Amino acid sequence: MVSLMQMGRKKKMAFAIWLVAVLWGKKLNRNAGHMWLLKRLLGFLMGRVMPIPIPRAVTGVGSSAQIGRELTGMGCKRPLVVTDEMLMKHGLVKPCLDSLTAAGMEHQVFDAVVPNPHTELVEQGYELYKTGKCDCIIAFGGGSPMDCAKVIGAKVANPQNIESYQGFFNVNMLGFKPLPPLIAVPTTAGTGSETTVAAIITLKKESRKLMIADLGLVPSVAVFDPQILEKLPQHITAATGMDALTHAVESYIGGWSSPFSRQMSLQATGKIFRNLLNTYKNGADLQAREQMLTASFEAGLAFTRANVGYVHAIAHQFGGMFHTPHGDANAMLLPHVLAFYLEDEQPGLFSSTPTTDTLCDLAGAAGLHDVRSPTPSAKAEAAQNFVTRIREMNAEMKIPAEVPTMKASDVDAVVSRALAEAHGTRNSIVNIVSYLFDLGYPVPKYMTPKDCAAIVAKVLPADEKKIWESSVGR
Repeated sequence: MVSLMQMGRKKKMAFAIWLVAVLWGKKLNRNAGHMWLLKRLLGFLMGRVMPIPIPRAVTGVGSSAQIGRELTGMGCKRPLVVTDEMLMKHGLVKPCLDSLTAAGMEHQVFDAVVPNPHTELVEQGYELYKTGKCDCIIAFGGGSPMDCAKVIGAKVANPQNIESYQGFFNVNMLGFKPLPPLIAVPTTAGTGSETTVAAIITLKKESRKLMIADLGLVPSVAVFDPQILEKLPQHITAATGMDALTHAVESYIGGWSSPFSRQMSLQATGKIFRNLLNTYKNGADLQAREQMLTASFEAGLAFTRANVGYVHAIAHQFGGMFHTPHGDANAMLLPHVLAFYLEDEQPGLFSSTPTTDTLCDLAGAAGLHDVRSPTPSAKAEAAQNFVTRIREMNAEMKIPAEVPTMKASDVDAVVSRALAEAHGTRNSIVNIVSYLFDLGYPVPKYMTPKDCAAIVAKVLPADEKKIWESSVGR
């Protein structure tokens, strides 16, 4: 009888904690629905218990020539190498392929990957995996080859329609359908794909991005060879570096961060601010290149656990609809979204300034703020300085400030798709499992369609921006 009473008290306590969390969330996000708040809480709890694996890291100049030995140790014999034509043409994949030959391994090369890879590419790679009787995959490249390789692995493990993988845990069915071993070799320092549970693939027939998240997509090994990045073009160095910064920032300021993810975000932010401009100006600085690879890895560990936010939600639409490189899209949007988060926060002893506080922490990690000055006004200034410095870095590295092919008439579609992704409303409640597991993003402040449209319009070409302003009466 006593145990039943104790169980009843525990249930009441749990309900009270949940109710307080929802009411507090509703106070901070007045426009948010209760289901969004519930999903936000569910995501926070899942992030505390989810056993996300961490890839084993192999680092150092020339480490890509050790891949054959790594695969031998893993018991693999017939790898599929997923890369792109340009990397093959410039010989960057050659040390890896030579190591496979030296290890006596027959291998297949799928080098047809393009930026923002689509579902048809995945199907082609999957067919080559089968005909070549492969038993493992090497993803050699930036985010596009990584994402393509992950979804090829998903097809091997669970040969379903690719669209059915969208959302959470729809690939390896909680370990019952394991993916083939995957070695990831990043050729940019930014995507963090070598450590994430996620892959982004474009559904070609609809020009729509599919976000796939599953524990089985995490690579077994990540190989960081700074020599591969030595001749990386400046614009790619800039875009991918700002992509890594966006991962670090959005994972830190969101509602699912943990002590571990926050530590990774701060470490990554510090490395990026100290090394990105160096690698942009001097690509042969291999020490700075290696630091950026480590920063990308740390930021990937952070956002894999704490997720991202509105910057990514909007950027994904730019990539799917207008083929905007993902790093460019993130970079141009990041200062606008951060400014939106800050606009209602007023410094004061009794004011709630969650984003000001977190951006102040990041400013400290970036070396822009003396952390020994914790007054409200000093924090507000540090947060603003952090956003300003991001704008300055974008300008210094000549990152585009607009989406040249976007029209004023496209704004509503971008907004609708972005908010459905960020708020976890892409699936109908009729499909209850997919609906519940589409948790959205744990953003620090809820964005309405009007708010989102104003941000999207900021990156319209000048003529289209005038058309949009006149259509909304500005």
